[in-house]
Amino acid sequence: MKKINEIDLLSELISIDSSNPGAFENEIVSFLSSLSNEYGFEQKIYESAVGRSNLIITIFAGTGGKLGFSGHIDTKPVGEALSLWNTPPLEFVKDGDLGFGLGSSDMKAGVAAMFVAATEWANRAKSGTLKLIFTADEEAGSVYGSEYLAKNVQLDVDAILIGEPSGIKTPWESIYTVSRGISCFEVIIKGKQGHSGLSKILPTSASIGMAEALLAISKMQLTFVKTGNDSVIPTVNSGVTVSGGITYGVHPGECRFKCDVRLIPGMTKSDLENDLKAVLDSAIPSDLEWKIKWEDGFGWMDAVQIPDSHPLVLACQEATQSVLGREVSLGTYPGGTDASHFYKIANIPTLASFGPGWLSVAHGPNECVGLSHVHEAKEMYSLIASSFLGNK
Repeated sequence: MKKINEIDLLSELISIDSSNPGAFENEIVSFLSSLSNEYGFEQKIYESAVGRSNLIITIFAGTGGKLGFSGHIDTKPVGEALSLWNTPPLEFVKDGDLGFGLGSSDMKAGVAAMFVAATEWANRAKSGTLKLIFTADEEAGSVYGSEYLAKNVQLDVDAILIGEPSGIKTPWESIYTVSRGISCFEVIIKGKQGHSGLSKILPTSASIGMAEALLAISKMQLTFVKTGNDSVIPTVNSGVTVSGGITYGVHPGECRFKCDVRLIPGMTKSDLENDLKAVLDSAIPSDLEWKIKWEDGFGWMDAVQIPDSHPLVLACQEATQSVLGREVSLGTYPGGTDASHFYKIANIPTLASFGPGWLSVAHGPNECVGLSHVHEAKEMYSLIASSFLGNK
């Protein structure tokens, strides 16, 4: 059997469109499933909805610990940025130590490195079980991915490492033990549409109510229990989209705006609901009605944190010293990850992010990854599996 190379595998993965929404994950899961069969690995596809597939590959080397490596296989769509790409998004183009392509950093490089590391671990392991948990739908809330798996599949691992890109501006900036959660919601404000010449006798314009509410939310104080790390704070993003009104001459009767709150450990949905109610009751004129619509999937994803002393964290620290020759600090991931569902629903300690690439190039044109960093990821994943599963 031909030995697989992580860069060649990454190239294959990028050539398969798995955008979400768009092509979704069936084709890329089929490819990875066939590849795992070539290596004799046990594998099973979990289809959570039509076109939405997850894949779990199990490599059993004997009794002992059980570790999961996880990565999402969907990407954001190319979207309106197509004209800004310098290379075809679905073609892996190398330029020096950089490789360009849609999903290269977020996070097909991590998936490729995990798969190749698993093949190397399988050749020498004498104990333990390693699972590759490749998930759908992470880019749109994980309803058909990690949430589905956590609720419906017995994952049966002691811990999970997620290979999200752990660089922001430079590679390997942190071992991210905290996954910030996210809460997304829409505020809908209703008054009475009418002739703008009668605006003085109509209820307050819904657009004025929206403006007051939008500003109030942007300044609101959030209720949460401090975790002991004052540098870890939630962020409120008010008015990420806004809509409403008809045209000139029409007094607006309905307006909407969407917000997201990046959550930290210690926050609860009930506290956020209470905070929002107090702010909106105060800010929106009393002659207008309002309600909040929570988004499916992204309505509430808990923030989670794996203990700094957890064996998986220690194994990652050992691997960075061995491969990178330096310590890598522990940190808080700026976004949400599948760790929320694995940890909160399946009760599996999950490390939020340790993988090749930069988050700063994700979701935009000319996404790229360092080729050397993909190789480093493969080396570190192999060491982490051996350390955690007792095969040093």
